Amino acid sequence: MHGGFQKTFPSPMPGPRHKRDRIKRHRAQDKGQESFQPDRFSRVALILERDHLQPRDLLIALDREPVEHTVSQALMQGEIRKAGACGALFGLVDPQFFGGVMEILRRVDSPYLPWAASRADLLLSRPLYALKSTIPPWILSRYSFAFLYRYYAAKR
Repeated sequence: MHGGFQKTFPSPMPGPRHKRDRIKRHRAQDKGQESFQPDRFSRVALILERDHLQPRDLLIALDREPVEHTVSQALMQGEIRKAGACGALFGLVDPQFFGGVMEILRRVDSPYLPWAASRADLLLSRPLYALKSTIPPWILSRYSFAFLYRYYAAKR
């Protein structure tokens, strides 16, 4: 060392290799596995079939059952987290059920409907959307609409 002079090495600059690796990591993160979601018709038809519900009974409940009653019943039955997949990927219905499913879709028309997994979720999808219209999909897929309705109503 002469006169306090130190030999310094330049810091590694991000060259093409580092940039390429960063881009690859970024793209890998963006490509997360996206699970298949049945369409709205299939979702409603599968719930009706799985729970042995008649479309007319659900339509009557849409007209007469108060939201708080639906929330209380669902929470008493332990509906907090959703239990996996709804069943088959595509709903096939008898011709006499087709009109009922279409009427339910018309009346329940809500962006949250694709994440419905139960009768209570079908009944609460529209009131939940009216209460909070910006719930992320990952939350909708994990928690029952009854739990979310109670949660967001308490935050108001």
